[in-house]
Amino acid sequence: MQVKLPKPLHGWRAFVGEVGIIVLGVLIALGAQQLVEDWQWRKEVRAERASLLQEASDMMGVIAARNAQVPCVDQRLAEIHTILERHRRGEPLGLVRGIAHPTQAAATRGTWQIALAGQALTHMPHAEKLAFSDAFGGFDGWDKAMVREREVWLRLTPLNTPDLLTAEDWSSIRSAYAQAVDINNVVRIAAPFSIKHVRGELPGVKIDNSRPQGMTPAELKSVQSFLGEVCEPLIEANKT
Repeated sequence: MQVKLPKPLHGWRAFVGEVGIIVLGVLIALGAQQLVEDWQWRKEVRAERASLLQEASDMMGVIAARNAQVPCVDQRLAEIHTILERHRRGEPLGLVRGIAHPTQAAATRGTWQIALAGQALTHMPHAEKLAFSDAFGGFDGWDKAMVREREVWLRLTPLNTPDLLTAEDWSSIRSAYAQAVDINNVVRIAAPFSIKHVRGELPGVKIDNSRPQGMTPAELKSVQSFLGEVCEPLIEANKT
C-alpha cells in the first residue's frame, strides 16, 4: 500500500518559502517583544536603583548624625560614672540638669522592601545585588542597635529624680550605664566603617558635604538640640 502525500498548490519550493516567511515573522515578533521587555526592565531597574541609592544615602545621613554625637555622649557617660561614684561614697550628686540622651534620626526603607518583593532586583548585575543586600542588611543591624540604645538610656533617666531611687534602681542604673558605654563604643567604630564601606560598595551613594557630617537640615537641628543639652555640664564641677 502506498501513501501519497498531497502536493502543495504551488509546489514544495513555494511551500517551504511560505513556511520560512511565517517562521521569520514569528522570530521577528518574538525578538521585538524581547527587546521591549528588556527596555522595560532596564527602565525599571534604573528607577529602582536610583531609589535604593537615595534610601542608602538617607541612611548614611542617619548614621553620620549619630556619629557626630559620640564626643558629647562620652562626656555625659563620664559624668554618669562620677554620679555613680558619688552615690557609692555617700556624697551629694551635684546634678544641675536632666540626663538627656542621644538623638536618633530615621530613614525609610520602603524601596528595599519593594525590591525584595519584586523582580527588578533580579535584573541587576550580581555584584550590585550583593552590594545592596550587604548595605541594607547592615542598616537593619544599625536600627537594632539604636533600639537597644534607646532602651538603655531610658533606664538611665531615673537619675533625673535621684531622691526617689531605691537600691534596686541604682543597681539597674549601673547595669544600664555599662551597656550605654558599650553601645557608644560600638558606634564610635561602626559608624565611620559603615559610611566608608557603603560608599565604597555603592559609589552612587551621596552625602551632602555642604552640611556637617553630610546631615540633612532636620538631622542637624536634632543633633544641635541634643548637643545643647548633653554637652552642657550635668554635674557641679566642684563636686569631686
